[in-house]
This record gives sequence, structure tokens and C-alpha cells, in this order.
Amino acid sequence: MPETYMRTGVFATEAETQEISDLAAAARSTPVMAVSSAHGLDSGGFAGDAWRRVNETIYGHALAHGLPEVEGFYGFDPSNAEFLDVGEA
Repeated sequence: MPETYMRTGVFATEAETQEISDLAAAARSTPVMAVSSAHGLDSGGFAGDAWRRVNETIYGHALAHGLPEVEGFYGFDPSNAEFLDVGEA
């Protein structure tokens, strides 16, 4: 996680938290394989694709809760379901 992040005071619903948790669990168990060297280098292989889905889901939920569009992505604190502004990631 980047060194600087700010708490937003905006929290995911229980259903959103479960979705993020399920996607993150799947990403943690996804092998770092690639169908080609370009896939491996450009996106980090299947594991990179899986983590990108986690980040995109968090970002989409954050926007749905009224947070502004940002450069990069929003983080997520699973201990309290709060979206985090990670600044320039």
C-alpha cells in the first residue's frame, strides 16, 4: 500500500464488503501464470488480472457511494469496510 492514504469516512455495505473479500480471496489463490510473455509483462498474468478486478470493484463501489473520480484507484480497509484515498498510486 502506498505510504500516504487518507480515510474517506465512506463505508462499503455488508454485501459490497463480502464481494470485495471474495474477489480478494480468489486473487490471493490465483497463480501467477500468463498465456504469453506479453500477458505476463503487461498485466502480471492471471494474478495481475485478478487483482485488477478487485481494484476495479472497489473503485466502482467507492464511486457509487459518492466519492469523486480519482487518478489511480481507491483502497479498502477490510477491518472496518472504509474506502481509502490512496492518492497518486
